[in-house]
Amino acid sequence: MTSRQATARRSRPSSRRRLAVAAAALLAGGAAAAAITLTSGPGPQASTSPPKSSTHSTSTHNDVAPSAATSTTTTIAGASPGGSASKSHAPVPAKTGGSTTPTNPATTISLNFRPDTITTQGIYEFSGGNSATDAGNPDLAGTTLTFEWAQLEPSPGQFSWARVDQAIAPWAAAGKHVILRVSAGGEASWGSAAANATPAWVYAQGVPSVEDAGSTLPAYWNPTFLSDYDAFIAAYAAHYDGNPAVSFIQMGIGEGGETLPDTQGGTTNRLAVWTARGYSDAVWLATVENIATTFRDDFHRTPVVPLVDSSFLSSGRSRLDNYTTLTGWFVANGFPMQYDGLTSTSTPQDADWAKTTTIVEQRGATSSSGDTLAGDCSDATGPMESKVILIYQSDIDNPTNQGALNACAASLGS
Repeated sequence: MTSRQATARRSRPSSRRRLAVAAAALLAGGAAAAAITLTSGPGPQASTSPPKSSTHSTSTHNDVAPSAATSTTTTIAGASPGGSASKSHAPVPAKTGGSTTPTNPATTISLNFRPDTITTQGIYEFSGGNSATDAGNPDLAGTTLTFEWAQLEPSPGQFSWARVDQAIAPWAAAGKHVILRVSAGGEASWGSAAANATPAWVYAQGVPSVEDAGSTLPAYWNPTFLSDYDAFIAAYAAHYDGNPAVSFIQMGIGEGGETLPDTQGGTTNRLAVWTARGYSDAVWLATVENIATTFRDDFHRTPVVPLVDSSFLSSGRSRLDNYTTLTGWFVANGFPMQYDGLTSTSTPQDADWAKTTTIVEQRGATSSSGDTLAGDCSDATGPMESKVILIYQSDIDNPTNQGALNACAASLGS
Protein backbone atom coordinates (compact mmCIF):
# COMPACT_ATOMS: atom_id res chain seq x y z
CA MET A 1 0.00 0.00 0.00
CA THR A 2 1.41 3.42 -0.96
CA SER A 3 1.36 6.41 1.36
CA ARG A 4 -1.25 7.96 -0.95
CA GLN A 5 -3.46 4.88 -0.64
CA ALA A 6 -3.00 4.83 3.11
CA THR A 7 -3.98 8.49 3.31
CA ALA A 8 -7.04 7.82 1.20
CA ARG A 9 -8.01 4.90 3.42
CA ARG A 10 -7.54 7.04 6.49
CA SER A 11 -9.93 9.68 5.17
CA ARG A 12 -12.70 7.54 3.70
CA PRO A 13 -15.74 6.49 5.75
CA SER A 14 -16.00 2.80 6.65
CA SER A 15 -17.81 0.41 8.93
CA ARG A 16 -14.83 0.65 11.27
CA ARG A 17 -15.16 4.43 11.31
CA ARG A 18 -18.67 3.83 12.58
CA LEU A 19 -17.17 1.70 15.33
CA ALA A 20 -14.94 4.63 16.28
CA VAL A 21 -17.98 6.87 16.44
CA ALA A 22 -19.79 4.27 18.54
CA ALA A 23 -16.81 4.09 20.90
CA ALA A 24 -16.93 7.87 21.21
CA ALA A 25 -20.62 7.54 22.04
CA LEU A 26 -19.69 5.11 24.81
CA LEU A 27 -17.35 7.75 26.21
CA ALA A 28 -20.23 10.16 26.46
CA GLY A 29 -22.73 7.58 27.68
CA GLY A 30 -20.98 6.34 30.81
CA ALA A 31 -22.48 3.36 32.55
CA ALA A 32 -25.66 3.52 30.52
CA ALA A 33 -23.61 2.83 27.41
CA ALA A 34 -23.32 -0.83 28.39
CA ALA A 35 -26.48 -1.50 26.42
CA ILE A 36 -25.07 -0.17 23.15
CA THR A 37 -24.43 -2.74 20.43
CA LEU A 38 -21.82 -1.92 17.77
CA THR A 39 -22.12 -3.13 14.20
CA SER A 40 -19.37 -3.66 11.67
CA GLY A 41 -19.17 -5.02 8.16
CA PRO A 42 -21.69 -7.59 6.98
CA GLY A 43 -23.08 -8.57 10.37
CA PRO A 44 -23.34 -7.74 14.07
CA GLN A 45 -20.06 -6.94 15.73
CA ALA A 46 -19.54 -5.92 19.30
CA SER A 47 -21.94 -6.07 22.17
CA THR A 48 -20.63 -4.48 25.35
CA SER A 49 -20.73 -6.48 28.56
CA PRO A 50 -18.22 -7.49 31.30
CA PRO A 51 -14.26 -9.51 31.17
CA LYS A 52 -11.80 -11.17 33.70
CA SER A 53 -8.05 -11.39 34.86
CA SER A 54 -4.30 -11.90 33.85
CA THR A 55 -1.45 -9.33 33.01
CA HIS A 56 1.37 -8.49 30.50
CA SER A 57 4.12 -9.52 28.08
CA THR A 58 7.65 -8.44 28.92
CA SER A 59 9.00 -9.08 25.45
CA THR A 60 12.38 -7.61 24.60
CA HIS A 61 12.04 -4.89 22.01
CA ASN A 62 14.46 -3.31 19.59
CA ASP A 63 15.49 -0.17 21.41
CA VAL A 64 14.93 2.36 18.63
CA ALA A 65 13.17 5.29 20.21
CA PRO A 66 10.79 7.57 18.30
CA SER A 67 10.66 11.18 19.37
CA ALA A 68 8.49 11.50 22.48
CA ALA A 69 5.41 13.69 22.43
CA THR A 70 2.25 14.20 24.39
CA SER A 71 -0.81 16.35 23.89
CA THR A 72 -3.29 15.88 26.71
CA THR A 73 -1.21 13.93 29.20
CA THR A 74 -1.90 12.58 32.68
CA THR A 75 0.80 11.17 34.92
CA ILE A 76 0.06 8.26 37.24
CA ALA A 77 1.45 8.79 40.70
CA GLY A 78 3.18 6.00 42.56
CA ALA A 79 4.30 4.12 39.44
CA SER A 80 7.38 2.01 39.89
CA PRO A 81 10.23 3.12 37.61
CA GLY A 82 11.29 -0.36 36.60
CA GLY A 83 9.74 -3.60 35.39
CA SER A 84 9.98 -7.20 36.46
CA ALA A 85 11.76 -9.83 34.44
CA SER A 86 8.56 -11.82 34.44
CA LYS A 87 4.93 -10.95 33.87
CA SER A 88 2.66 -10.11 36.80
CA HIS A 89 0.07 -12.30 35.15
CA ALA A 90 -2.27 -13.35 37.94
CA PRO A 91 -4.16 -16.62 37.67
CA VAL A 92 -7.62 -16.14 36.26
CA PRO A 93 -10.29 -16.72 38.90
CA ALA A 94 -12.70 -19.55 38.29
CA LYS A 95 -16.06 -18.64 36.82
CA THR A 96 -18.95 -19.95 38.89
CA GLY A 97 -21.88 -21.46 37.08
CA GLY A 98 -20.17 -20.96 33.71
CA SER A 99 -22.11 -21.83 30.59
CA THR A 100 -20.73 -24.26 28.05
CA THR A 101 -21.96 -22.03 25.26
CA PRO A 102 -20.39 -18.75 24.07
CA THR A 103 -21.29 -15.78 26.25
CA ASN A 104 -22.32 -13.59 23.35
CA PRO A 105 -23.62 -15.95 20.64
CA ALA A 106 -25.65 -13.16 19.03
CA THR A 107 -22.62 -11.00 18.32
CA THR A 108 -20.87 -13.24 15.82
CA ILE A 109 -18.84 -11.93 12.90
CA SER A 110 -17.75 -13.85 9.82
CA LEU A 111 -14.05 -14.78 9.86
CA ASN A 112 -11.82 -15.17 6.84
CA PHE A 113 -10.02 -18.14 8.42
CA ARG A 114 -10.63 -20.90 10.93
CA PRO A 115 -8.84 -21.19 14.29
CA ASP A 116 -7.45 -24.59 13.29
CA THR A 117 -5.60 -23.03 10.36
CA ILE A 118 -2.71 -22.33 12.75
CA THR A 119 -0.91 -25.37 11.42
CA THR A 120 2.67 -24.42 12.29
CA GLN A 121 2.56 -25.84 15.81
CA GLY A 122 5.51 -26.28 18.11
CA ILE A 123 7.81 -24.23 20.31
CA TYR A 124 8.41 -20.59 19.45
CA GLU A 125 11.16 -18.54 21.03
CA PHE A 126 10.01 -15.49 22.98
CA SER A 127 11.78 -12.44 24.41
CA GLY A 128 14.85 -12.88 22.28
CA GLY A 129 15.26 -9.27 21.18
CA ASN A 130 14.35 -10.30 17.61
CA SER A 131 17.68 -12.09 17.31
CA ALA A 132 18.22 -15.05 15.00
CA THR A 133 20.88 -16.84 17.01
CA ASP A 134 18.60 -19.83 17.58
CA ALA A 135 17.16 -20.07 14.07
CA GLY A 136 19.01 -23.32 13.53
CA ASN A 137 17.71 -24.98 16.71
CA PRO A 138 15.89 -28.14 15.56
CA ASP A 139 13.52 -28.03 18.56
CA LEU A 140 12.04 -24.69 17.51
CA ALA A 141 9.21 -24.10 15.08
CA GLY A 142 10.20 -20.44 14.98
CA THR A 143 10.23 -17.22 16.98
CA THR A 144 8.14 -14.25 18.05
CA LEU A 145 9.19 -10.91 16.58
CA THR A 146 8.01 -7.77 18.36
CA PHE A 147 7.90 -4.20 17.10
CA GLU A 148 6.27 -0.88 17.89
CA TRP A 149 3.94 1.10 15.65
CA ALA A 150 6.17 4.20 15.91
CA GLN A 151 9.09 2.24 14.45
CA LEU A 152 7.08 1.19 11.40
CA GLU A 153 5.14 4.38 10.61
CA PRO A 154 7.37 7.24 11.76
CA SER A 155 5.40 9.72 9.64
CA PRO A 156 1.74 9.53 8.55
CA GLY A 157 1.42 7.09 5.66
CA GLN A 158 5.19 6.49 5.46
CA PHE A 159 5.83 2.84 6.32
CA SER A 160 9.17 1.22 7.05
CA TRP A 161 8.97 -2.57 6.86
CA ALA A 162 12.70 -3.18 6.40
CA ARG A 163 13.41 -4.01 10.05
CA VAL A 164 10.58 -6.57 10.07
CA ASP A 165 11.62 -8.15 6.77
CA GLN A 166 15.22 -8.35 7.93
CA ALA A 167 14.19 -10.01 11.20
CA ILE A 168 12.08 -12.59 9.34
CA ALA A 169 14.70 -13.46 6.73
CA PRO A 170 17.10 -15.71 8.74
CA TRP A 171 14.24 -17.69 10.29
CA ALA A 172 12.58 -18.20 6.91
CA ALA A 173 15.92 -19.24 5.44
CA ALA A 174 16.19 -21.89 8.17
CA GLY A 175 12.75 -23.22 7.28
CA LYS A 176 11.15 -21.74 10.40
CA HIS A 177 8.11 -19.54 10.96
CA VAL A 178 7.59 -16.30 12.83
CA ILE A 179 4.82 -14.80 14.93
CA LEU A 180 4.51 -11.04 14.47
CA ARG A 181 3.46 -8.56 17.13
CA VAL A 182 3.22 -4.78 16.71
CA SER A 183 2.15 -2.78 19.76
CA ALA A 184 0.87 0.76 20.31
CA GLY A 185 1.90 0.79 23.99
CA GLY A 186 4.62 -0.69 26.15
CA GLU A 187 6.69 -0.41 29.32
CA ALA A 188 9.79 1.76 29.70
CA SER A 189 11.57 -1.23 31.24
CA TRP A 190 11.37 -2.92 27.83
CA GLY A 191 13.27 -0.06 26.16
CA SER A 192 12.65 3.45 24.89
CA ALA A 193 10.90 2.25 21.73
CA ALA A 194 8.32 0.37 23.79
CA ALA A 195 7.85 3.37 26.09
CA ASN A 196 6.90 5.49 23.05
CA ALA A 197 5.17 2.89 20.92
CA THR A 198 2.48 5.15 19.44
CA PRO A 199 3.97 7.65 16.96
CA ALA A 200 4.44 11.22 18.15
CA TRP A 201 2.44 12.51 15.18
CA VAL A 202 -0.65 10.72 16.52
CA TYR A 203 -0.47 12.64 19.80
CA ALA A 204 0.20 15.85 17.87
CA GLN A 205 -3.36 15.57 16.51
CA GLY A 206 -4.75 15.88 20.02
CA VAL A 207 -4.97 12.23 21.07
CA PRO A 208 -4.91 12.15 24.90
CA SER A 209 -2.22 10.15 26.67
CA VAL A 210 -1.29 8.83 30.09
CA GLU A 211 2.25 8.83 31.46
CA ASP A 212 2.91 5.78 33.59
CA ALA A 213 6.30 4.66 34.92
CA GLY A 214 8.12 6.41 32.08
CA SER A 215 5.81 5.19 29.31
CA THR A 216 3.43 7.23 27.19
CA LEU A 217 0.20 5.32 26.56
CA PRO A 218 -2.65 6.50 24.28
CA ALA A 219 -6.36 6.74 24.97
CA TYR A 220 -6.98 3.78 22.68
CA TRP A 221 -10.69 4.59 22.25
CA ASN A 222 -10.03 8.09 20.89
CA PRO A 223 -11.57 8.31 17.37
CA THR A 224 -8.42 9.89 15.89
CA PHE A 225 -6.23 7.16 17.38
CA LEU A 226 -8.59 4.47 16.05
CA SER A 227 -8.63 6.02 12.58
CA ASP A 228 -4.84 6.26 12.37
CA TYR A 229 -4.32 2.80 13.81
CA ASP A 230 -6.90 1.39 11.40
CA ALA A 231 -4.91 2.76 8.49
CA PHE A 232 -1.70 1.30 9.89
CA ILE A 233 -3.27 -2.15 10.30
CA ALA A 234 -4.51 -2.00 6.69
CA ALA A 235 -0.96 -1.31 5.47
CA TYR A 236 0.46 -3.96 7.80
CA ALA A 237 -1.93 -6.54 6.36
CA ALA A 238 -1.20 -5.47 2.80
CA HIS A 239 2.47 -6.26 3.40
CA TYR A 240 2.28 -9.47 5.49
CA ASP A 241 -1.10 -11.14 4.97
CA GLY A 242 -0.47 -14.55 3.39
CA ASN A 243 3.31 -14.42 3.90
CA PRO A 244 4.25 -18.13 4.16
CA ALA A 245 6.87 -17.39 6.80
CA VAL A 246 4.29 -15.84 9.17
CA SER A 247 2.49 -18.37 11.34
CA PHE A 248 0.04 -15.84 12.77
CA ILE A 249 -0.34 -12.25 13.90
CA GLN A 250 -0.60 -11.36 17.56
CA MET A 251 -3.08 -8.50 17.48
CA GLY A 252 -1.68 -5.32 19.02
CA ILE A 253 -4.55 -4.05 21.18
CA GLY A 254 -3.38 -2.62 24.52
CA GLU A 255 -0.06 -2.39 26.32
CA GLY A 256 2.42 -4.89 24.93
CA GLY A 257 -0.31 -5.88 22.48
CA GLU A 258 -2.42 -7.47 25.22
CA THR A 259 -6.06 -6.76 26.02
CA LEU A 260 -5.32 -4.40 28.93
CA PRO A 261 -4.70 -0.67 28.46
CA ASP A 262 -2.04 -0.42 31.16
CA THR A 263 -0.13 -3.24 32.86
CA GLN A 264 2.44 -1.20 34.78
CA GLY A 265 3.27 -2.42 38.27
CA GLY A 266 3.21 -0.36 41.43
CA THR A 267 0.66 2.27 40.46
CA THR A 268 -1.67 3.61 43.12
CA ASN A 269 -4.36 5.45 41.19
CA ARG A 270 -4.46 3.82 37.76
CA LEU A 271 -8.25 3.48 37.47
CA ALA A 272 -8.89 7.10 38.49
CA VAL A 273 -6.33 8.44 36.03
CA TRP A 274 -7.61 6.37 33.11
CA THR A 275 -11.21 7.22 33.98
CA ALA A 276 -10.27 10.89 33.58
CA ARG A 277 -9.17 10.01 30.07
CA GLY A 278 -12.55 8.42 29.25
CA TYR A 279 -11.97 4.87 30.43
CA SER A 280 -14.78 2.62 31.57
CA ASP A 281 -15.03 -1.14 31.28
CA ALA A 282 -17.76 -0.71 28.64
CA VAL A 283 -15.61 1.67 26.60
CA TRP A 284 -12.60 -0.64 26.79
CA LEU A 285 -14.65 -3.70 25.83
CA ALA A 286 -15.97 -1.88 22.77
CA THR A 287 -12.43 -0.73 21.90
CA VAL A 288 -10.96 -4.24 22.14
CA GLU A 289 -13.72 -5.63 19.92
CA ASN A 290 -13.24 -2.70 17.54
CA ILE A 291 -9.50 -3.27 17.08
CA ALA A 292 -9.94 -7.05 16.86
CA THR A 293 -12.52 -6.56 14.11
CA THR A 294 -10.14 -4.28 12.23
CA PHE A 295 -7.47 -7.00 12.24
CA ARG A 296 -10.06 -9.57 11.18
CA ASP A 297 -11.24 -7.39 8.31
CA ASP A 298 -7.74 -6.76 6.94
CA PHE A 299 -6.03 -10.14 7.33
CA HIS A 300 -7.71 -12.59 4.98
CA ARG A 301 -5.19 -15.45 4.90
CA THR A 302 -3.05 -15.16 8.02
CA PRO A 303 -4.76 -15.88 11.38
CA VAL A 304 -4.94 -13.11 13.96
CA VAL A 305 -4.82 -13.90 17.67
CA PRO A 306 -5.75 -11.77 20.72
CA LEU A 307 -3.43 -11.82 23.74
CA VAL A 308 -6.14 -12.10 26.37
CA ASP A 309 -5.18 -10.51 29.65
CA SER A 310 -7.13 -9.61 32.79
CA SER A 311 -8.20 -6.86 30.41
CA PHE A 312 -10.10 -4.47 32.68
CA LEU A 313 -9.11 -1.89 35.28
CA SER A 314 -12.11 -2.50 37.50
CA SER A 315 -12.01 -5.05 40.32
CA GLY A 316 -14.06 -7.78 41.89
CA ARG A 317 -17.09 -9.33 40.26
CA SER A 318 -17.35 -6.61 37.63
CA ARG A 319 -13.90 -7.44 36.32
CA LEU A 320 -14.69 -11.14 36.20
CA ASP A 321 -17.99 -10.60 34.41
CA ASN A 322 -16.41 -8.29 31.85
CA TYR A 323 -13.60 -10.79 31.26
CA THR A 324 -15.97 -13.66 30.60
CA THR A 325 -17.95 -11.47 28.21
CA LEU A 326 -14.76 -10.73 26.27
CA THR A 327 -13.57 -14.34 26.08
CA GLY A 328 -17.10 -15.36 25.09
CA TRP A 329 -17.07 -12.79 22.29
CA PHE A 330 -13.72 -14.05 20.96
CA VAL A 331 -14.90 -17.66 21.04
CA ALA A 332 -18.30 -16.87 19.48
CA ASN A 333 -16.47 -15.16 16.64
CA GLY A 334 -13.99 -17.97 16.01
CA PHE A 335 -10.82 -16.33 17.23
CA PRO A 336 -7.99 -18.39 18.71
CA MET A 337 -6.78 -16.94 22.04
CA GLN A 338 -3.33 -16.60 23.58
CA TYR A 339 -2.78 -17.00 27.33
CA ASP A 340 0.35 -15.23 28.60
CA GLY A 341 0.39 -16.63 32.12
CA LEU A 342 1.73 -20.17 31.65
CA THR A 343 3.31 -21.72 34.75
CA SER A 344 3.64 -25.29 35.95
CA THR A 345 0.44 -24.97 37.97
CA SER A 346 -1.60 -22.01 36.69
CA THR A 347 -4.06 -22.17 33.83
CA PRO A 348 -7.05 -20.00 32.91
CA GLN A 349 -10.12 -21.42 34.61
CA ASP A 350 -12.71 -20.01 32.26
CA ALA A 351 -14.76 -22.47 30.22
CA ASP A 352 -14.41 -20.42 27.02
CA TRP A 353 -10.70 -21.25 26.71
CA ALA A 354 -11.52 -24.89 26.08
CA LYS A 355 -13.70 -23.98 23.10
CA THR A 356 -11.02 -22.59 20.78
CA THR A 357 -7.39 -23.00 19.75
CA THR A 358 -5.19 -21.87 22.64
CA ILE A 359 -1.65 -20.54 22.34
CA VAL A 360 0.31 -20.25 25.58
CA GLU A 361 3.26 -18.08 26.62
CA GLN A 362 5.34 -18.52 29.75
CA ARG A 363 4.54 -16.06 32.50
CA GLY A 364 8.26 -15.73 33.07
CA ALA A 365 11.52 -17.52 32.46
CA THR A 366 11.99 -20.43 34.85
CA SER A 367 14.98 -18.65 36.41
CA SER A 368 12.56 -16.06 37.82
CA SER A 369 9.33 -18.06 38.13
CA GLY A 370 10.80 -20.99 40.04
CA ASP A 371 9.11 -23.42 37.65
CA THR A 372 10.77 -26.06 35.53
CA LEU A 373 10.60 -26.11 31.77
CA ALA A 374 9.28 -29.66 31.90
CA GLY A 375 6.51 -28.52 34.24
CA ASP A 376 5.55 -25.57 32.02
CA CYS A 377 5.43 -27.77 28.93
CA SER A 378 3.41 -30.42 30.75
CA ASP A 379 0.84 -27.84 31.81
CA ALA A 380 0.68 -26.39 28.28
CA THR A 381 0.17 -29.70 26.50
CA GLY A 382 -1.96 -31.24 29.25
CA PRO A 383 -4.66 -29.05 30.83
CA MET A 384 -4.25 -26.28 28.23
CA GLU A 385 -4.16 -28.69 25.27
CA SER A 386 -2.01 -26.21 23.40
CA LYS A 387 -0.03 -27.01 20.28
CA VAL A 388 1.84 -23.70 20.22
CA ILE A 389 4.05 -22.73 23.18
CA LEU A 390 6.08 -19.53 23.53
CA ILE A 391 9.20 -20.09 25.65
CA TYR A 392 11.68 -17.50 26.84
CA GLN A 393 14.99 -17.47 25.00
CA SER A 394 16.91 -17.86 28.26
CA ASP A 395 15.15 -21.18 28.90
CA ILE A 396 15.80 -22.35 25.36
CA ASP A 397 19.50 -21.53 25.63
CA ASN A 398 19.95 -22.99 29.14
CA PRO A 399 21.96 -26.23 28.72
CA THR A 400 20.20 -27.85 31.69
CA ASN A 401 16.87 -27.50 29.86
CA GLN A 402 17.85 -29.34 26.70
CA GLY A 403 16.31 -32.67 27.65
CA ALA A 404 13.01 -31.00 28.61
CA LEU A 405 13.11 -28.91 25.43
CA ASN A 406 13.63 -32.00 23.26
CA ALA A 407 10.77 -33.82 24.95
CA CYS A 408 8.45 -30.84 24.70
CA ALA A 409 9.19 -30.39 20.99
CA ALA A 410 8.61 -34.10 20.39
CA SER A 411 5.26 -34.00 22.16
CA LEU A 412 4.17 -31.17 19.86
CA GLY A 413 5.38 -32.91 16.74
CA SER A 414 7.86 -30.16 15.91
